Amino acid sequence: MSWVKYVFVDESGDLGMYGSKFFTVAAIVTDKPKNISRIIKRVRERILKKKLKQLPEIKANSSNRRIREIVLRKIRESDCKIFAIVIDKSKIFSHLFEVKDKLYNYFCGILLNQLQISEGKLIITVDKKHTNTLIRENFNDYVKRKIKERCPKLEIEVNQLPSYTKNELQVVDFVAWSINRKFNSKDDSYYKIIEEKIVNKERMELWK
Repeated sequence: MSWVKYVFVDESGDLGMYGSKFFTVAAIVTDKPKNISRIIKRVRERILKKKLKQLPEIKANSSNRRIREIVLRKIRESDCKIFAIVIDKSKIFSHLFEVKDKLYNYFCGILLNQLQISEGKLIITVDKKHTNTLIRENFNDYVKRKIKERCPKLEIEVNQLPSYTKNELQVVDFVAWSINRKFNSKDDSYYKIIEEKIVNKERMELWK
């Protein structure tokens, strides 16, 4: 096997019928995950005040502008690629909101099929949201099946971990949040920092 690519996936917004107008799923792709992990480690060690260093995880939504911009600039400087899809929830049939897990699987499948990786090994890590083993297994099976349909030679591993245990998931949280903020709040100041790293920028809006 020639190489391994690491993919870290997170989302911003919600999949309820109401709530946020847009839902975003984003992925960071890299072959140097330690460099991505180091972004959060450095923020924790050098930027956060003493009382905040003990936080179990660093989230974009609860961070201030300085921390957000530092993280996003470090992402821009890192050896990685960003892929994302943005969904206008008004275009989702109302009955589909009743099967949120399947809807989320579907959107992740669309996103991961845009990665332009056809051989080697893909290690995908997503935030563990469910204690229900069947829901988690359904996600893993669905993602593997959808990618294999296009890339049968690709070896795929899917991991679901709590985001507080994985710095890389905390980093991609900042990416998803920044992209979703551009659409939900019409604030693209954070998005512009990482815009050049988004590979599928022109195809990001689903059903546009």
